[in-house]
Amino acid sequence: MDLSSKKTAIIVMITILWLTINFLGWNDYYLVSMYLGVVLMLLYMMLGIAKQGILSKKLFFYCLIPWAVIWIASFTLADYYAALFAGAMPSFTILGFHPSFASIVVGYWIGGMLTLTIMYYNLKDEWLSQKDWDDFVKKIASIDETEKGGAQ
Repeated sequence: MDLSSKKTAIIVMITILWLTINFLGWNDYYLVSMYLGVVLMLLYMMLGIAKQGILSKKLFFYCLIPWAVIWIASFTLADYYAALFAGAMPSFTILGFHPSFASIVVGYWIGGMLTLTIMYYNLKDEWLSQKDWDDFVKKIASIDETEKGGAQ
């Protein structure tokens, strides 16, 4: 997917999302704010993994979308269990946590760490091939040489 012509629109969407999330949060619409936060993070990650404006479809569909689904599911479960046990002790815990908090902890951990780490590892050449790394090292070395030559 070519994002190079859409960067400005994505940045505008990010700005609108930040404003909307804050407004909704101030007005007690936390769940909607959290869902929009997932969209916000997804847009940031799309920009971050795009190479020269091109977003790999593999990274998008096998890394970012599963991450987003897990985060949204964890927020949904947290809301469900918070409402279910509102004002009462839960009848069970998950790893010793209140079920609503456990869904967030497990969802963040699986969504934020395991999902992205495993997927990025499996698709590492999609986001940083050895050739791209070697080109980056050469570029930095060239910049260093230029700066050393200019400082003398």
